[in-house]
Formats: sequence, C-alpha cells, structure tokens
Amino acid sequence: MMLFVDVGNTAMKWRYRDGDGIHQGGGRHEREWSRVVDIMLRSAAGMPSEVWVASVAGPEADAAIAYCLKRATRCEPRFYYSCQSDFGVESCYPEPRKLGVDRWVAMIEGFQRYGASIIIDCGSALTIDAVDSRGTFLGGYIVPGLGMLRGALLRDTSDVHIEPGMAQLGLGRSTGECVHNGLLRMSVAFVTEVVLELRQVLDDTCKVLVTGGDAPELIGAFTFEFLHAADLVLDGLERVAARQQ
Repeated sequence: MMLFVDVGNTAMKWRYRDGDGIHQGGGRHEREWSRVVDIMLRSAAGMPSEVWVASVAGPEADAAIAYCLKRATRCEPRFYYSCQSDFGVESCYPEPRKLGVDRWVAMIEGFQRYGASIIIDCGSALTIDAVDSRGTFLGGYIVPGLGMLRGALLRDTSDVHIEPGMAQLGLGRSTGECVHNGLLRMSVAFVTEVVLELRQVLDDTCKVLVTGGDAPELIGAFTFEFLHAADLVLDGLERVAARQQ
C-alpha cells in the first residue's frame, strides 16, 4: 500500500493506493505533525510500504514531517520537489525549485491529461498557472485566497463581524453579505479576466482545471467552461511516484 501526502500552506491532504484501488484518506487544517500523522494512519486499512510527499511547508517542517512519518511507518518518506523539467513540462522559473511543488505537480497532471491547460488552485492562496501545448510553463499569478482576504479584512477593520454564509455575486444586504459577496465577486472577476486573456495566447479550447479547498465556493460563479479536479495535486504526485515502480 502506498500513501500520498499533499502538504499545503494551511491544509494537509492524503490518500492511499492499494493495487488498483484508491482509498481517500482525508485532510486536516493543523500543523501538529505527529498528531496529523497519527490521524492519517488511523484511516488506513494497513501500514503503507511506501510514502510520497509533495510539500510547500518549508525545509524545517519537511524534516519534522519526515521524522514523524518514518517513525510511524518505518519507511523513509520520499519528497518530490519542483525541477527544471519533468513529464514534458518545462519550468520558466530561473530557480525551478522555488516554484511551489503543488503547482508543479498540478501542471504536470494537467499537461499529461490534456496538453495545453490553465490550472486554477483555490487554496489559502489563489494561483493561476498556464502551460502551452509544447509543455512550456508560461508563468502564473498568486493572490490571496478567499479565507486570507476575509482574515485581512476582519483584522484590519473595526466593527466588522461576519458570520459564515453562502456568497453570491449580487449586492449584499448586511455587512456579512457585503463582505462575502464582494470578495467572491473580486476573486471571480480576477480569475475570469485571466482565463479570457490566456485563451488569446493558448488554444482557445484548452482545458481549465480548478482545484483547491475553496473551489466549491468559486466554481458556481464561473461563466467559462472548466473541469473541477478536486485532487489534482495528489493525482500529479501519484503520476510521479508511478514512474518509480
């Protein structure tokens, strides 16, 4: 059995593969690594014999995660990081390792499935990346995600208290609605503008793939055609690992 782990800026997701079967593991928003690893392994049908990790948490956190995983599974976890080129995708970064590996494996998976593609990751940061039909990573954008925007607004303004709720593109009729709707509209407008612009550069039929924890909040407001690929990062990590089999 193989364990695949995606360590993001705020969330950690994982899943298992046993032969041809995929067992979705779960996810946590916390940074107590030993506790998360214990929870992760409790959801498994057995002990994994191989562990693969894609992490953007940084070297210190990666070392702590590796220690906890090795202690619990008795196997050395294998970390995959961004590089100059892999699986037909060529990085445009002067220092390729500095590209977040979650973005990198998502681009690999998108290109391997569909060729030219636009990857929108709606996580703690909202990222948009473009890969052309030759596999060249053209570049991307990084802006705060919905949660980060809400947090900044609440932290830096007085007397603004909002309750969780569903956002829509229309005018808000309370402070909470104004915040939720305004941030949604701003994010959707940004994504839509970029997608329309990129479709002038790429093939206008290229796939737009949307992933990330905040995707369900955004995709209902998108007016362009897209595919919701909830586990694109884990799919890409699995593809990388399969090459080693």
